[in-house]
Amino acid sequence: MFENIATIYLKEFRQLKRDKLSLSAIILVPTLMLLLYGYALNFDVKHVRLGILDESMTKESRELQQKFFSTEYFDFAGTVPDEGAIDKFIQDGKAKAVLVIPRDYAREILLGRKVDVQVLLDGANSNTATIVMGYVEGILQNYSANLTARYLDERGIHISSAGIDYRPRVYYNPELKSAKFLVPGLIGFILMILSIVTPAISVVREKERGTLEHISMAPTTSLEIILGKTTLYFVLSLAAAVLVISASFVLFDVTIRGSILLLAVTIVIFLIGTLGIGILISTFTNSQQMAFLVASLLSILPTFILSGFVFPINSMALPLQLVTYFLPGRYFLSALRAIMLKGSGFGDIYTQIYPLLIFAVVVPAFASIRLSRKGF
Repeated sequence: MFENIATIYLKEFRQLKRDKLSLSAIILVPTLMLLLYGYALNFDVKHVRLGILDESMTKESRELQQKFFSTEYFDFAGTVPDEGAIDKFIQDGKAKAVLVIPRDYAREILLGRKVDVQVLLDGANSNTATIVMGYVEGILQNYSANLTARYLDERGIHISSAGIDYRPRVYYNPELKSAKFLVPGLIGFILMILSIVTPAISVVREKERGTLEHISMAPTTSLEIILGKTTLYFVLSLAAAVLVISASFVLFDVTIRGSILLLAVTIVIFLIGTLGIGILISTFTNSQQMAFLVASLLSILPTFILSGFVFPINSMALPLQLVTYFLPGRYFLSALRAIMLKGSGFGDIYTQIYPLLIFAVVVPAFASIRLSRKGF
């Protein structure tokens, strides 16, 4: 048995070694995807261009402006001449928001009165607008509290310290960097593509060339053929996982808080099932174009949209939430993030591991049965 598997493995290795284009793609694609998605796919909203319409033109109004531009969240986008120019200013893309300070701002502040300050937002991107609105509210509330305390202190009025002392503490990702949330998902996304698309295309390519018939005629079982064809891509997928994790250390400061052994076991279980999908797809398709299309549809779209990689599963419609229970990416990404970010052990993620184990047994077995009955 092992001799047959080794023979098929060596044949696959030599064929891939001669195919420089495919080999380069397998090596470079994980790194390129990590760089592309890691830097481009970012939920952190910073350096928002903020325009200013200051009708007060006083020291107090300039102090308010400084509160915005002393953070990394806002950049000065220019001065708006009057209210009639605000719409044009935002429409032309010069600013994402405009701060309007009324003419009587300084006088009302010095008298200790409430004064209305307006912020106009570009709501074309609702997610960005919501985040920016939160930034604005936080800055204004903090500044308003400081103004009140200053006003009372200047008049010798001391207020009680009773109240709520709000001191938030963020676990697992205290810097709130989206990269630390996305990189574990990227590992699953990249492995899903490599372990499904590459073996599916490889097997179908041999079907087109007719070389797969010679393997089928040899004294080998369907399981031996599957193991021989997938072992190389299993090794390459593991190498890609190591490469992506190592690069994430250097580029995004993502560390593994949990057990490296548990992480490795989880990846191995996941790859066994996804490689089985690739082989299973090859038994249904007869052209490389069709194999690539089917493999992409079963790997890229479900992993990107329905696994929790980008969009929270709890926010999806109920029918889609039910569909996610049949996707291995859902369980893998959840386990991966728990191990890498939270330092979870097996007792914390066994509900994610068991579905992956079932998946790793059922899919290759089904592919083997189909191969033994109908062949590739």
